[in-house]
Amino acid sequence: MVNMFTVASKEFSDIVRGKRFLLLVIVFGLVMTAAVATVYLSATQNIGRTGMPTGFLRSVASSLVTMMSYFAPIMGIALGVDAISGEKEKGTLKLTLVQPIFRDTLINGKFLAAFLAISLATLIASLVNIGGSVLALGITPTIEDVSRLMLFMLFSILFAMTFYGIAAFLSTISKRTTQSVIISVMLWVIFTFVISIVASLIASSMVPISFQPGQNMTGFQPGQNMTASPEMAARLEEIRQRTAITQTIDSITPNYHFTRIAQYILQASVNIGIGPGADRYGQTSTRAVSVMESLGSAWPNILVLTFVTALTFIASYLLFTRQEVR
Repeated sequence: MVNMFTVASKEFSDIVRGKRFLLLVIVFGLVMTAAVATVYLSATQNIGRTGMPTGFLRSVASSLVTMMSYFAPIMGIALGVDAISGEKEKGTLKLTLVQPIFRDTLINGKFLAAFLAISLATLIASLVNIGGSVLALGITPTIEDVSRLMLFMLFSILFAMTFYGIAAFLSTISKRTTQSVIISVMLWVIFTFVISIVASLIASSMVPISFQPGQNMTGFQPGQNMTASPEMAARLEEIRQRTAITQTIDSITPNYHFTRIAQYILQASVNIGIGPGADRYGQTSTRAVSVMESLGSAWPNILVLTFVTALTFIASYLLFTRQEVR
């Protein structure tokens, strides 16, 4: 009887040798290289004013998160859209199930192979970005930086598996691959762009901000704490309310939770002194945050991504093991 690891080995070999996988890795490798070049140019332009960045994570975090927020979902969707429907169309699924292999073994092997392939692709893309940043900026990451980057790669894999699970579920219920491709891409566009725009529009309509850039704040004296001004405090409260509404709506997307996880994991320090505790110009100081504190802050978002991934896998598993294959 064929076991899950045998299926996973074959599926993994087919994935990494496929043109789709190689093309995605090459394209995103080039994009990561361009991101490193952007970081380097930005740093060199600021040498005269602020000098080279003093922290490795501070230098590469923004580009790494931005690139991975696009790379991970696309990789997951690309591997999942034809996981089942593609084999149905080719007729290979029926031939495979004739062999001494259980359906649950087959789908478990497919998910394991996808996990390994996504892990490999994420590792390659991350190493290109991190290695290029080390060479370009000449900043050596500390042990804590390395641990945070490893955690970030782990959660990037989870994020990609979330979209793989969604795409694989759609592939399981779709009769043709084109259907799962269209729906998966539409969901990605909605999660990535549409919902954030809609959230901003709803927040703007619910909490309009009366203060406009360039408007003079009455009652504000030079040297006074900016947050002590009643008008400024009211404006800040409006901004907080708008942000809360936007985040509440965005929280229905996996992208939001990945971004929050990345912010917590890659943020080695946090601002303190916000509000009345800030200095006279409204500026704040910072304090270091441990890796465990970052994980403690990110655990609700980690739980959501894990739940969605598990839910889509279970749904695909139950549906595939019960559906008729023709």
